[in-house]
Amino acid sequence: MTSTRRTFITGAVAAAAAAALTACSRGLPAVTPPTAAPAHPVLDASRLVTVLERIEKGLGSADEAKDATLLAGYLTGPAERVRAKEYALATLAGDDTHIHRFTTEVQAGVVGLTSDFPRTAVVITQPAVGEPTYYLTLTQDAAREDYTLWSWTRLGDVEVPATPSASVGALEVTADGNPEAGEPASALLDQPSAVVEAYLDALNNPDGDNAAVFADDALRQRIASERATDLSGMGTVTVTAAAHEDGLRGLRTADGGAIFTAALTLTAEYRKTVAGSTLRLGGNVGRMLGDNTEIVGVVVAHYDAMVSFAIPSAATGGHSTVLGTDLVLTSVERDDSQAPA
Repeated sequence: MTSTRRTFITGAVAAAAAAALTACSRGLPAVTPPTAAPAHPVLDASRLVTVLERIEKGLGSADEAKDATLLAGYLTGPAERVRAKEYALATLAGDDTHIHRFTTEVQAGVVGLTSDFPRTAVVITQPAVGEPTYYLTLTQDAAREDYTLWSWTRLGDVEVPATPSASVGALEVTADGNPEAGEPASALLDQPSAVVEAYLDALNNPDGDNAAVFADDALRQRIASERATDLSGMGTVTVTAAAHEDGLRGLRTADGGAIFTAALTLTAEYRKTVAGSTLRLGGNVGRMLGDNTEIVGVVVAHYDAMVSFAIPSAATGGHSTVLGTDLVLTSVERDDSQAPA
């Protein structure tokens, strides 16, 4: 398996002077833009770097103050929601490592080729020594709005497919492919919506067929850990994953495949089943319960997740993979009325 620190989507190395984004995958097939789209990406190299610098400055100010109101205009969608919850969790736990800080320095990147909105750009960050590499998704939702950060995920030890060169740009991806490009549904090995459904099934049914399709990743490991919570036979733990209404954003790759990020939600239900027993929850779930950490009836923890995927083209074959994930605990609620009799 090739490390993400060596293999990235083609696109950019942003020098301090905002040097041009340069292709790093020669000989890969060019993607012909659709007739309805502009002939060039809607952002050039220097403008993309400027966008990222603006976002990093705004995000840095919000991070320093741990003030979610300062995220407006810099983050949106799942990124804004997750960052706000990270601030709350960091404050509650007294631990700022819950805030997943990253540089927006570009190691590679590509901008969407489209005449419509929303418009997407994808960036792989240049990590500091010892830090993970991040996959960022940017969006512009309307003509007079700034690009904002829509999502981030921490890349695993995976190979990220190459995209068309930065000067060409990449076609946008929707849940069902590329209608703007007039492509048949069969152009991708699987449609993005189907890949998300299969991954959700893998999360919800760890012994099912789809569980064997996807390699183990950080999110699956976290869910497995939650399910393994020891309640000493006096309770049960149920974890359920679902798609979030935020949907997904992504771009096409040079071989006709796609890379995209989807927003998910997780719920972990801790249910007491033996009357008279005493069960308590620790960690951040316990902290969010406040002074009373006992499971009297049912406690439900809610999480937001962001997951990045790669889909090969139908012609290339293979299988869809998870590129990276991120997760944050968003809230905890209790229902003592469901206490066992």
